Amino acid sequence: MLLLVASCGSARVAGSAKPATISPVTSAASVTAPTSAAQPTSGAKTPATAVERWVTQILQEQYTEACLSSAPAMPAGQDAESLCKRSEASASAKSLREAWAKPGVELPPGGKVEVATVTAKGDKVTVPDTAVKLDGRTLRSLELIGATGDTGSFSLSFKVEKHAGSWYVTGFDLNA
Repeated sequence: MLLLVASCGSARVAGSAKPATISPVTSAASVTAPTSAAQPTSGAKTPATAVERWVTQILQEQYTEACLSSAPAMPAGQDAESLCKRSEASASAKSLREAWAKPGVELPPGGKVEVATVTAKGDKVTVPDTAVKLDGRTLRSLELIGATGDTGSFSLSFKVEKHAGSWYVTGFDLNA
């Protein structure tokens, strides 16, 4: 079964003997806007567009860009560049890519990432992996390829938040 350590935002892993919540380290300094060539992209107009962009970046192995794309929605006191350079952030992103990039599935730019319509009530929404498709297959179906045992309770969902009028993927929840 898939196990993720940390993400570019926060990850919550549940369903194990010892459920854990893994969050990024908070620094005492104020938020430092990234200044390198890997500037965060502007936010998305919809939650679905934010998830589509983020998943596409992960699939294209643009892990730092995906991480930095959440920077505008990070809480005060977190340094996006430092967080995104941590090995845990890239390890989680690589684990997600491995879970989705399966033989016979075309990855972007040829393969298309599509997200079902997401209805947000307020400034936060959760998007399940069943609402996201890659090359016509849901992320959930791709995640379960090769899985054994009872997979009925397995799920992955993306946490998406609106900040300053735009939407950003801020983390994900994994229930195994």
